[in-house]
Amino acid sequence: MVGLAVGASMTFLAGCGGAKAARVDDKMMARIPEDQLGEVRDAQLARTKAADNVTRAEVAVRDAERAAEVARRNGDAAESRMEAERAAVKAAEATGQQAPIAQAKARLDGAQAGRAAADAEVAWHERKTDTAKAEKDLRDAELKVADAELNLAQYKALERSGDVRAKEMSEANYLSAVADAKRGVEDARRQVGEQKRVEQDARAQWQRLRSQAPQGYGGSGDAD
Repeated sequence: MVGLAVGASMTFLAGCGGAKAARVDDKMMARIPEDQLGEVRDAQLARTKAADNVTRAEVAVRDAERAAEVARRNGDAAESRMEAERAAVKAAEATGQQAPIAQAKARLDGAQAGRAAADAEVAWHERKTDTAKAEKDLRDAELKVADAELNLAQYKALERSGDVRAKEMSEANYLSAVADAKRGVEDARRQVGEQKRVEQDARAQWQRLRSQAPQGYGGSGDAD
């Protein structure tokens, strides 16, 4: 009786204010016949899928971070190349010969355009990383929905089974947890949409600057 009272109290408190998703103790479910657990099994499968999506999103974030690091190294190389071309201009100017000076300045112009494109590529990859993180947040929010819906399915199964402990719980708490979680998904989805627009702008900027840079100076990123 003490354990039941504690469990009921924890369930009630968890539902208050939506601070935490209300939960049904898994031990309670063990007494329910399998043929009455259809909705629970479906909810468990949905939760497993949502958890898998979180894992894939985590991998996507790591991939995006690695690509951004490669872009930053390319940016450093572009900076070094520009400095080398700037030194070459000074050396050419020291000769006083017009043709070498013009050639050196042309190479410097190309290196500067390449540096601008490389910087834009870094910015694009950083925005791509931000998008991947926003999508990870969305997958996390979807997992919370799956958790809340699983808890609701478990509560309903417990109630249908005639378990008197279900009377100590409030369906409203479970429904509120589902509603709160779904609002979190909508907020996260809007954030993903906003971040994708920022990423697309950064990509367009990089493509524009890359097209203006001489061949071989425009960075090595994939535009797709």
